[in-house]
Amino acid sequence: MEMPSSPPRPPKSRGETLTTEPADSAADQPPQSKPRRRGRTALLMTAAVVLGVLGGGAAGYAGQAARKPTPLPPLSAPQPRYPAARVAVPALPPSQDDMVRTDGDLTKLLLPTPKGASLPDGTSSFDSWQTIAQFSEGYQEPAGEFAWLADHEFRRAAMANWDQGSTSVMVQLVQFSHADDFNSLAMIQNESSYSKSWTGSASVRLPGSNSGVIFPGVAQHGSSGSTFYEGRGYAVHGDIAVELYVDTSGKVSEQTLQAILQEQLERL
Repeated sequence: MEMPSSPPRPPKSRGETLTTEPADSAADQPPQSKPRRRGRTALLMTAAVVLGVLGGGAAGYAGQAARKPTPLPPLSAPQPRYPAARVAVPALPPSQDDMVRTDGDLTKLLLPTPKGASLPDGTSSFDSWQTIAQFSEGYQEPAGEFAWLADHEFRRAAMANWDQGSTSVMVQLVQFSHADDFNSLAMIQNESSYSKSWTGSASVRLPGSNSGVIFPGVAQHGSSGSTFYEGRGYAVHGDIAVELYVDTSGKVSEQTLQAILQEQLERL
């Protein structure tokens, strides 16, 4: 069931007051508080703050004005100091510079031919250069030696050889690249590995050398009527491997090998 709507309220006309309940009397309304007047204390506080600010600013300005002016930094900065330069060491003369000497003519660093010596059969000079192929021909497996030398930066080789009575002497200087001195050491280590079985003796250290070794020749080679003994010596001087071979009809002593090898190292 639909509830009846309330009748519309008439608009409030200008100048007309609609009163439904009697107005409350002024006595029944709570008393309204009056705005508080600004007293003398507030005025004094405000004046003190203003004067404090002005006084502090004036005092700060007076103090700043009384100070001496701060000097400006110099326009040019001090130059940095460096430690005193080291005294340059004078260069060695070519005769004492090892690199210059070993980079020159290797044949001039070989042992000189002793008096009374003769050329071995099939040779035309006491000293000569050797190519990588010529040097490899002195081995039982030339192709393998050639490949090893090429892989280890073979540079050049020089040889001195002579005959003196029944004794034949050969000295070889094999030079490798400057980049790796180990190649020269690797070569004499390979040579030393099978020299013991060939010479018939254990290695003997060369006095005054870190790498020099000697193998006295005590094992006989060849057939009856043409037998020989061979002693060997090896050493390293930087990028140069030194090889010594002494063949003779009798045993090759340690002293003989030591004297020749030491003399060759002194020339390097």
